Amino acid sequence: MTSFSATSSVQPSAALRALAVVAVLYILLWTVAPPMLSPSFPLDVVESLSWGREWQWGYYKHPPLAPELLHVFFLLFGRFGPFLLSQLCIAATLWLVWCTGRRLMSPDRALLGAVLTMGVVYYTFPALEFNHNIAQMPLWAALGYALLMALQQGRLYHWLLLGALAGVGLLTKYSVAILLIAQALYLLLGPDRRCLRQPGPWLALLVMVLVFLPHGMWLYQSDWLPFSYASERAAAVGVHTRLGAISFLGAQILSHLPMLVIVLIAALWARRQARAVAPEAGPWRLQTQNAAYLLAVALLPGLLLTTLGLVTGARVRDMWGSPMWMFSGLLVMACLSDRWFQSMRERLLRGVTVWLVLVSLLTGAYLAWGAQWRQRPARMDWPAAAMATQAETAWAQHSHCRLDVVAGDYWLAGLVATASPQGPSVLITRDPRFSPWVTTQRLKQHGALWVWQLDPGGADPQAPAPLDAVQDDPALQLFQGQWDIPWPYAPRSEPLTMGWRAYVPKGCVQAAPSPSGAAG
Repeated sequence: MTSFSATSSVQPSAALRALAVVAVLYILLWTVAPPMLSPSFPLDVVESLSWGREWQWGYYKHPPLAPELLHVFFLLFGRFGPFLLSQLCIAATLWLVWCTGRRLMSPDRALLGAVLTMGVVYYTFPALEFNHNIAQMPLWAALGYALLMALQQGRLYHWLLLGALAGVGLLTKYSVAILLIAQALYLLLGPDRRCLRQPGPWLALLVMVLVFLPHGMWLYQSDWLPFSYASERAAAVGVHTRLGAISFLGAQILSHLPMLVIVLIAALWARRQARAVAPEAGPWRLQTQNAAYLLAVALLPGLLLTTLGLVTGARVRDMWGSPMWMFSGLLVMACLSDRWFQSMRERLLRGVTVWLVLVSLLTGAYLAWGAQWRQRPARMDWPAAAMATQAETAWAQHSHCRLDVVAGDYWLAGLVATASPQGPSVLITRDPRFSPWVTTQRLKQHGALWVWQLDPGGADPQAPAPLDAVQDDPALQLFQGQWDIPWPYAPRSEPLTMGWRAYVPKGCVQAAPSPSGAAG
């Protein structure tokens, strides 16, 4: 990190260049190290990759943008792609926070406020797992910046940009609506409400609707599948959902713990220097040109979600707070008077540097040796490549056609499909609406490989729909068996045991199939 010492000699461009170098190194480290230390992807990455390759207008849990962007990065950069995309989202978020901060406070406060954002836990090791929460971070930041720009400059294209970003945000995750509601409340109740007499906000609303419209039509045609799925899951959680809202608020405070510790240590360290400077005249105030706007984007979304959970009893997940606190660093900067800011800023930078080095080392150790310490695998410890090799070998023993579909729960089937060079589609068990790209006709023409984890002493599972509808079809021949796959973290322990059944079209059956395992 570069030094900010001596206010009058601060060189923002030099500081920015130094921070850019550090940011590039950080991005490279967090892109390259995780796939080299872990044999598989996190859960959300595996699930999203099984969706993204299908290019649908929506999926049973979420809107389409994040999985499809992830799929593109996976095609371009292989196993490094999901981690690179995640870090680029973080970098873009910090850049947009800095741009927003420059419109609210001095450039050096804005820069340090953006850097201090990394003191919120959500922007460090949870970003290993690219998902909809990570994908919406830069869009939240862009919406915060775009509305401020539209209010300050009032150009029509700024409002149109705001509307387009809102639509794209909703195509990424529906919870972007929380920020949009906070911004709408600011426009209705804040000092800038006069802008509502102009066409800009209303045109922004129209653009947002137009961008969201294709997914809206998909929602209607799918009978609002993501919302019915979320409703079923919330009902399954049971009681105490209002306590969950309180828990959510507590988790958000805990996520700020590194930032709070950094600020506290910097303040204690700088107190003598700060007290030596003459205090400013007049009462304390937030050091920003638009305190109401900063408070609205920094605090209101989290408070709205907590209130929503308390009032309605709706389930609120802690990780939904991930994109909500990107402006916390700017808020800290606004709270510091000039003398405290001058005294603390170098120490704050050192504190963030120490935190990033520490969290990088701890994350690397967790990925490398976490499974050995726990004596059980986390999601990133599963033998994905070995599973895919077993699947392709078993399929090739009985079929000369390409493996087109892997069926199973979204974790096992997704792991096999993601690690397979053939890139088969995934048929997700439980509800055929979860994978509408796999039809009965497709199964009859190309077949499928169904995989599941064997439960010692348990009954054989039922074939998932629509496989159950074709298993007696005379056009298909069935083969089955099981695999014993060593765990990478403990090769001498009990292996992962999986069952499989191949549904091979008769036109694809190998002329001399393996004598073992023929089931019909």
